[in-house]
Amino acid sequence: MHLLTISGFLGSGKTTLIIKLAEAAVQRGLKPAILVNEIGEIGIDDQLMRQLDLNVYQVLGGCVCCTLASNMPLTLQKLVEDYAPDVVMIEPSGAAELDKVHAALAYYRGAPMESRCSAVLLDSLRLEILIRALTPLITSQINSADVILLNKTDAATAGELEAARAIVANIRPDKPILALSAKRGLDPAVFQALLPG
Repeated sequence: MHLLTISGFLGSGKTTLIIKLAEAAVQRGLKPAILVNEIGEIGIDDQLMRQLDLNVYQVLGGCVCCTLASNMPLTLQKLVEDYAPDVVMIEPSGAAELDKVHAALAYYRGAPMESRCSAVLLDSLRLEILIRALTPLITSQINSADVILLNKTDAATAGELEAARAIVANIRPDKPILALSAKRGLDPAVFQALLPG
């Protein structure tokens, strides 16, 4: 089983990206499942995903950082036991810090994970503003990710993309940065970086 965690602040395009990745996984002959964490009591993203016949499990109620330590490992274990997916995609809430998600996953006792990847999806249009307003959160997400994804290349200017790249490179110069438009479709390099095989 491959575990993919995609974090990103609200409005970065996580749900759109995960749907595209799930569709790509199916086309590759893989069985995907999606674990959505939302702050509210009623899941919105998962309702959209269910309409597309994607398997979605949720951890609801409270901030992901507070509830994952007890709920995420058990929910993930049940998902794996019930569905036996090849790929599990976790979408934490926009306020989640990846290192706390990783810490919670240390309590997972289900089937072994053959590979793991974590990515942060950043909004190229708003990154300069978000980094000023939410420095600790955005910096934490970038520092904890294996892959950095700059989204919304379809709408961002060359200057906005260059500024976003510079922000990320200043924080984590050693990490790969991939630019994409989740809305328009994904480059094969994105699939290769995030999905097995």
